[in-house]
Amino acid sequence: MPVAEICMFPLGTDGTSVGEYLEPVIKEIEKSGLKYMVCPMGTVVEGNLDEILGLVKKCHEAIFRAGAKRVVISLKIDDRIDKALTIESKLGK
Repeated sequence: MPVAEICMFPLGTDGTSVGEYLEPVIKEIEKSGLKYMVCPMGTVVEGNLDEILGLVKKCHEAIFRAGAKRVVISLKIDDRIDKALTIESKLGK
């Protein structure tokens, strides 16, 4: 099962704080039902590829609804077929 790191950077905001733009993004991640871990510089999610890509689209829409004028999205996906992959296994647990 793929593990992905999603980082969203809202641009065109009135200040340097971005929490108000990212709150709706985190709510979309919570609503997705996917296993996730919020990290200081992004959020890691675990799910099938279609679920992850669908979630990125919902997060993209949410950040614009929050008022961002522009967004840069960094998405890293780790997937393998030789053994199970989880958030915990990526952390060495």
